[in-house]
Amino acid sequence: MGSKLPPLTSTLLASLVADSSSSSPALLSALQTLEPRAQITTLDPTSSDVLSTFYASYILALLLCDDLPEARALSHRIDAQILHNDPAVISAYRVLQALWSKDYITFHQTMQNAPWGEVTAILASQVLQKHRTSTLNLLSTAYTSLPPSLAQKYLGVSDEPRTVKMLTEENPQSGFWFNATKGFLVIPEGAKPGINARAGNKATEGEIGRLAGLGGFLSDM
Repeated sequence: MGSKLPPLTSTLLASLVADSSSSSPALLSALQTLEPRAQITTLDPTSSDVLSTFYASYILALLLCDDLPEARALSHRIDAQILHNDPAVISAYRVLQALWSKDYITFHQTMQNAPWGEVTAILASQVLQKHRTSTLNLLSTAYTSLPPSLAQKYLGVSDEPRTVKMLTEENPQSGFWFNATKGFLVIPEGAKPGINARAGNKATEGEIGRLAGLGGFLSDM
């Protein structure tokens, strides 16, 4: 099966990521199709970089599609030499583990410090943005007020002023504004625009799980 597929090249992977920039499922489908080719590609100095890019991208694409179980299954199909020794694949796997265990501190530390390559950096940025967007919505559902320092930790932002700007200016739909007198981010009474407002005031099962995860994170602060 793998022999009928095109050889894995950095150019091919870069093209797939570029062509599917607006469609994570399309990228995931392409990578799934190429997995048999990756499995029969011998790991050596000439193939290590492209296999690194393929598997790190594959894990990140699964995260973009919210398929953490399949990402975990994929980790068992990756050659152990790659999974345990390649920096980019190790980083993608740590991101997966962090999301699975709701360890958001490790998630942000790994995302920001990982040695992503040119292709995987694009996907890592998308994973980070997706997570922040989801977290912003959840924060506006779970809180009517919170200190910028707490929001900063949830969002993995470098400083409090940047956090305030992200919530109040860049994402006004969150409903938060900064009360400088109290030093808190607040949502005015009666204004709860987050995910609940968009879903008939009912959080989905997945959203409830994320809220519980945020609660656990808060308890460790």
